[in-house]
Amino acid sequence: MSEVNLYSRNMLRSMDELKKGNWNPGFNLYEYRYYDPVKIPLGAKSILTRAPFWKPGFDVRGLHLVVTNDQGIGDTIMHSRFITMLKQLPIKSVHIAMTRSLHPLIETLDGVSGVATDLICPSPCIRVKVLSVPSLLMQYGLLPDKQPEAVYGSSGYFKFDVEKTDQVGFCWRSDNSSWNAEAKKMPPEVAEEFYKKLKKKHDVVSLQIQPDFMPSYLDGKDWLDTAKKLSALKAIVSVDTAVAHLGGALGVRTINLIGAEQYAGWFYFPAQSPKTPWYDSMELVWYEPYTNWKAGLNEALKKLCP
Repeated sequence: MSEVNLYSRNMLRSMDELKKGNWNPGFNLYEYRYYDPVKIPLGAKSILTRAPFWKPGFDVRGLHLVVTNDQGIGDTIMHSRFITMLKQLPIKSVHIAMTRSLHPLIETLDGVSGVATDLICPSPCIRVKVLSVPSLLMQYGLLPDKQPEAVYGSSGYFKFDVEKTDQVGFCWRSDNSSWNAEAKKMPPEVAEEFYKKLKKKHDVVSLQIQPDFMPSYLDGKDWLDTAKKLSALKAIVSVDTAVAHLGGALGVRTINLIGAEQYAGWFYFPAQSPKTPWYDSMELVWYEPYTNWKAGLNEALKKLCP
C-alpha cells in the first residue's frame, strides 16, 4: 500500500470512529488528514516558520505552544474551545498564529498570551494545528476516550456583555470550497421566500458578508466584531457554516440547516439527531436530499413561529 493510500485509509477510519463518539482512536487517526512528505526548506526562516508541527507522541513540556488555524473558519472556531485547556499542561505559554481576522476573537479565550508572528515569536516553540489540540490533550490524559454527553464548552466559550435584541439572523449561503460546499449554497429565490415568511413575525437581519435582498445586515469588520453582534440576536437560522458554529460558541439559539446525512460533519452524528453535544444552543434540521431546502426552512419556521 502506498503512503498516500495509507493516509486516505486512516482518514476514513478516523471519520468512522469519530461518528461513533470514539475520540480515541478517532482524533489520533485524524492526524492523517494531511499528507506531509519530506520538504526542503527554502528562503529565509523565522522562529515561527522553523518551529515543527506537533505530532502524537511529541512531548511539549517546557515549550511555548503556537496554535494555528486548520481547515475552515467553522472548524477552527469549533475546536478553539480546547485552547483554554492547554494551560493545564506544563508549558511556558500559548500563542496563536491564525487567519488575521480571527485573531481578535481567539485572543479573548482564557490562557492565550498573544499573537505570534515572524517578527515576534516565543522560543523554543512548537506549532499545533487547532484540530490537533484534542489529540494533544488526550496524550496527557486531559480529555476522555469517549465523547461525553456534553463536550467541554458546549454551553458557550465566547462571552460578551451586549444588549440583547429581538432580531433573528439569517445566513443562507456560504461561498467556501469545502467538501460539502454544495449543501451550503441555497438558491436566492428560496431564501428570499423564507425571509418574507419569517419577517411577518420577526425582525430579520442578514448575516451574509455582502448585502442581499434583506434591507438590514450585520457588517462585522472581523470575527470579534461579528461575534459581539451575533451575541445580541434572539436566534440564528443558518446553513452549516462558520456563522452557525459561532452562534453555538456564543450560546445563541442557532437553527442549523444540516441537510443530508452525506454532507454532515462527523460531530453532528448520530444522523437525524435534533441536538449535538458540541453546542447546547444548537438545533439541527435534517432533510433529504440536500437540495430540499424548503423542507428544512419550513421546519425552521415551525420552530420560530409556532
